[in-house]
Amino acid sequence: MKTVDIFERYWKRYNSWYDRNAEIFKKEVEFIRRYLGNFKRGLEVGVGTGRFAVELGIECGIDLSNAMLRLARSRGVEVVKADAKFLPFKRAFDLVLFAFTLCFLDDPAEALRSAKDVTVEGGKVVVCTIPKESKLAKEYMRRKDNPFYSNAKFYSSRDVIEMIEKAGFTVVETDFEDIKYGGDLFLAVGLNEKV
Repeated sequence: MKTVDIFERYWKRYNSWYDRNAEIFKKEVEFIRRYLGNFKRGLEVGVGTGRFAVELGIECGIDLSNAMLRLARSRGVEVVKADAKFLPFKRAFDLVLFAFTLCFLDDPAEALRSAKDVTVEGGKVVVCTIPKESKLAKEYMRRKDNPFYSNAKFYSSRDVIEMIEKAGFTVVETDFEDIKYGGDLFLAVGLNEKV
């Protein structure tokens, strides 16, 4: 089953995770918020049901799942059905966020290159993910009962940095955050210095 089909089919289960794990979600949001800074127009790639976009003040999001987009739109997010590899914008955003999205993309490196094309000079990409080297990633990889993470491909923090740099961004900040075991989340900020 393709990843988009999984999210299309299990969107209610995905959305309810945030209610069942409100404290974890709050920690994730606060971790990401520390690195966003001030921005005028933001885009979330893989907006899902819009939870992060709403909490972080990001007004626009893309996704391929119609069910997810409907829910994000009902939360007030401006949504566009689009593939992360082919973002239908030109130099429109000073912030592009990938919140736990890379592991679900067929070609995350190409998605980051596309993000560079839609980011204004001086804008940034913020990538937050569960790093492959973390105990949390290993736990998710062992679980076969989770339709989302059983299909995910985790990347090391070094892999994420390299993908961001190869996309043409300059990595200016990195950090880890503890959620469950320690070093559970990895975040990198890439600056678009040249258009």
